Amino acid sequence: MRDAIARVTPTGAMLEIHPSAVPIEVAMSVVAASDERSLWPGADGLRVGNFVSVLDASTFWVDIRSDALAPFPPVSCVTHGEHDRTIADALVEQIEWASVVVINKTDLSTSAGCADLRDFVRLLNPSSQVVFARHGRSTISPWLPPRENMLDWLQQSPGWIRQLNGEGLLTTSRAGLGCVVYRDPRPFHPGRLAEFLSARTAEAGEILRSRGLFRLASRPHVVGSWNSAGPTIGFEPTSMGSQDPESPWGQEIAFFGMDLDAAKLTANLDDCLLTNHEFVGGPIEWKSLADPFPAWDLDSESTT
Repeated sequence: MRDAIARVTPTGAMLEIHPSAVPIEVAMSVVAASDERSLWPGADGLRVGNFVSVLDASTFWVDIRSDALAPFPPVSCVTHGEHDRTIADALVEQIEWASVVVINKTDLSTSAGCADLRDFVRLLNPSSQVVFARHGRSTISPWLPPRENMLDWLQQSPGWIRQLNGEGLLTTSRAGLGCVVYRDPRPFHPGRLAEFLSARTAEAGEILRSRGLFRLASRPHVVGSWNSAGPTIGFEPTSMGSQDPESPWGQEIAFFGMDLDAAKLTANLDDCLLTNHEFVGGPIEWKSLADPFPAWDLDSESTT
């Protein structure tokens, strides 16, 4: 909560969070603090209302393609740890975890650029309300009645979750923005996946965002989290057990971008999988494969 500025009104509190903060973590902090009456004297209770994100239409397409780091938090906070989030990471999170997205400074962008941004927001978060504004003003009010359980709703709103569940509302826009979902039960060969990421990601169009779950053959008992925004990508272990009924056997990844060639992207990712001959070797042989990716810090929950 130290990454937020609170403004208390007779009907509630409005928190303005710093761009370095992760919106869903702020929402969870609000829920955790809801029973602390000393923090909210005179209030009957506290619950999450709307999450409103404001995007700059004049700089968005440059920023989403940038690998520059997001602004540092104004106050050192233990929940941040090492600061490595990029501007693109922050923009994606601000879209995916919002109930309302305000596209501001439309007067400083083209109508086509604003329309593309609207469609990109609808891809990343099809449940959000999109509002256009100039100088921070709009003819449409961004304030919606809060949902009964906004936190639960936010956790199901990101477009990559909707796409993997078969609930995507927008697959392709007229300007060429679209989504490709990739699935395969075989794990990735770590060396071939690394080569794809370093040299071949642009062959099937421009990938602006990708998110999902995946398996590396060299780490057969760990379900990995795949997370890219703009030009950067990060892999982390999840706490999902390898034998968990809801854990994927292989890959479940949603790719969002411009002019994506689904057939080409699928073929390139297929080339990164274990071959049939490699697959029958089993996990003992897979673990011997050269793995160029950074080691994961696994706890007991990640390997169950």
